[in-house]
Amino acid sequence: MLRLTALTTLLLFFSLPTINGAPLPALEKQWDQKERELEKLYAEYWRTEYEIARGDSQLSSLEIQKQIREVETEPNFLAALKSAKFSDPIKRRRQELFLDEAVVTRISSDPELSKLVEEITRDEAAMLYGDKRITRSELNNILGHEAHREKRRQAWLAQEQLTAKTGERIRQAMKMRRRLAAKYSTRSFTDLMLSHKGIRSRQQLMTWFEEIQRATEPEYQKLLARIKSDLKLQTIEPWDLDYYFSTLTGGFEEKKFVPEHAWDQVKATGSTLGLNFEKLPIDTTITEITFGGGTYPILFRKEVKILVNKYKGLRFVDTLFHESGHGLHYSFTFEPQATGSRASSFVLEETSAEPFDEGLGQVMALMIYRPQFAAAVFGLTREEIARVNKWYRLKSLYDLRSTIADSMFEFAAYENPEQDLDALYERVVAKYLGVSMHGGKTWAFDPFYSSGPIYLQSYVLAEMVGRQVHHALTAKFGEQWGPDAGGYLREKFFSRGGRLTLDEIMQQGTGEALTDKYLINALALKH
Repeated sequence: MLRLTALTTLLLFFSLPTINGAPLPALEKQWDQKERELEKLYAEYWRTEYEIARGDSQLSSLEIQKQIREVETEPNFLAALKSAKFSDPIKRRRQELFLDEAVVTRISSDPELSKLVEEITRDEAAMLYGDKRITRSELNNILGHEAHREKRRQAWLAQEQLTAKTGERIRQAMKMRRRLAAKYSTRSFTDLMLSHKGIRSRQQLMTWFEEIQRATEPEYQKLLARIKSDLKLQTIEPWDLDYYFSTLTGGFEEKKFVPEHAWDQVKATGSTLGLNFEKLPIDTTITEITFGGGTYPILFRKEVKILVNKYKGLRFVDTLFHESGHGLHYSFTFEPQATGSRASSFVLEETSAEPFDEGLGQVMALMIYRPQFAAAVFGLTREEIARVNKWYRLKSLYDLRSTIADSMFEFAAYENPEQDLDALYERVVAKYLGVSMHGGKTWAFDPFYSSGPIYLQSYVLAEMVGRQVHHALTAKFGEQWGPDAGGYLREKFFSRGGRLTLDEIMQQGTGEALTDKYLINALALKH
């Protein structure tokens, strides 16, 4: 047996591989410590952001962002980490993602930019619309359910009030992000963010956008013709679009899709799949917020919080199911620090590809429209199931085009933030939707342009992920899903973080890299 004397130990220590003069094990120890610090800081950040979203205007996350920036972007550590050579593939992936995260953090937590963004989001949260000073959720409920067309028009035009208040500051934030990207990266802000979010290339994204638009164009034109005919309109206006879909559910929507029952319906769906929400660390709150819903990964596997806006009917239930998919993801995600390690890596858990994370939301949202759950959980008849699925297909035709249009507007805005953004929005959105935006002055109503830049495209890819996963599970388990299907979802999808790329996860779980064909088949009725 080899006995290590103090001198032998010292000699072995100095004979270990070194990075910038520091032994590699010392670097790894420092790295692990930084991830533990970041886990605590991000927990504090997400708790603060959660309370701000709930309406606490006295709170600020600026100091926490500063601390995250200091831990994550320490120059000597980053230089050592960048130079390190690891044989373990998991450590190499952690290294890649940590270095990438540091670049994005330098931009997003820039003191001047983060202060500006926080001011904009406070104004968005406090905004009341129209002469009656209604909230965002009330405005959206009018657009989605109000039969009186003039009231819908007034609600839609009221969105312009937010652009008037925040539009120029959002333009300023865009310019700042461009400058910071040029300072810290060799790529444009848009390309940097797309890569950071796990999208293989902008060209691939554009190809998917074009294919979805082209393949669904005939069905979308039929939808526009139906809206015009069914609502007896000479010209379709933007305030007619969301409302039309509420006319397709035959009056049973608000009876079968009741907000007060929705969380129990999430739990019932999970129970069928062997996913017990009662034992998961998820807390759900319905409140007035500036977005549809949000899920906060306070501590992976330990504390998850969901907020959902006060919508009505199927829109509310769909949003809650989507957020429950995030809840499952954050409750089950586990990524080890290294091959064979039982210790988790915060960076690998926190940096899952954004379209994949959103896609897991859609995996749960799509459960609503499967006949198995529509009948057993929501009590829908066969005719009602057909109506709900028709609603979802037609609304998806519109929603996806609208999201693609909003995303394309954002890309173009970052190319030249000095241009007339109202006119740009009018051109881009009218092109995709075939409906005039009346000067495009409503664009800042979308909160992602201020606080979630280059995010919107992930919702399109999320629908691709959801459809592909459902197709694969149906092929494997049939139409009736139980704990075996739920276990497969947990193992292959909900437990995944950033260790694998989006394509690698989809390849392992569905047998194919991410593809748009299952989404297109569903929307264009190419079954």
